[in-house]
Amino acid sequence: MKPYLLENIHCPDCSGNLDYDQIGQRFVCSACGETVPAQDGIPLFSVPPEGIVPSEKLERGPDVGTPWRRANWRFLAEQINNLDDDALILDVGAGRGDFADALEGHDYLALDVYPYPEVDVVCDLTQVNPLRSGRFDAIVLMNVLEHVYDTNSLFGALIELLKTGGILVIAVPFLVKIHQEPIDYIRYTHYALERLSEKHGLTTEILEGYYDPVFFLEEGIGNLRNAVLPTLQGSRRYIARSMLSGIQRLANSLKNVLGEGSSQPPAEVRSKAPTGYHVVYRKPAL
Repeated sequence: MKPYLLENIHCPDCSGNLDYDQIGQRFVCSACGETVPAQDGIPLFSVPPEGIVPSEKLERGPDVGTPWRRANWRFLAEQINNLDDDALILDVGAGRGDFADALEGHDYLALDVYPYPEVDVVCDLTQVNPLRSGRFDAIVLMNVLEHVYDTNSLFGALIELLKTGGILVIAVPFLVKIHQEPIDYIRYTHYALERLSEKHGLTTEILEGYYDPVFFLEEGIGNLRNAVLPTLQGSRRYIARSMLSGIQRLANSLKNVLGEGSSQPPAEVRSKAPTGYHVVYRKPAL
């Protein structure tokens, strides 16, 4: 348990202080006596969604994973490096700690709806908010927003948790396949992301798309290989596999020519097909 966890959470019923009962594996409110169950010292303020398939822990980093994931890492690291050394960060939808290394050097709490070992708090912020208001300098949502059905409730909670002048750092995919089923709900355009900030009184400081045309070609190849080829039989399958191998070689050559994608403001590019968006919202002074 991180030493600053208890000072940043409270009883969701009365806002009283919580104490950890290690023997009983629970958190107890010193004011009203309500208890919160715990798992290995992680408070469980909400029940994980039904049907969720836990994610496996994968190696992540600035040079690991898809071009989109690597771009996410670079974007997040840049925003975190701009924070003061004593900044407190909340990583919402932290999962297996994919971006934890980018937060090193700062105090941070990792929150998710599933009790992964890397998480500090299990909570669905659209249902209950056990974190103290106005404590966080930055709140991070990396590839999380598409998995939240009640976006407005989430943003209401996040804004309450942010300090005045604090930032929301977001990476959200657009043209990617359905993933982490069954909790994959929404795809946002940059128009929707602009309206979202206006609706909640936030200032949009950065809104950029990540454009990588070869990515979609590779996604299509992957879909053919994994979803279509297994349905074919005999010579059709052999011919299709051979043709697909040729297309893959051409895609690799095209990628070598074009290079990786780039992050740009949507108004400055002709492409209408971003892989996803990077956003920084700021909570303005009243």
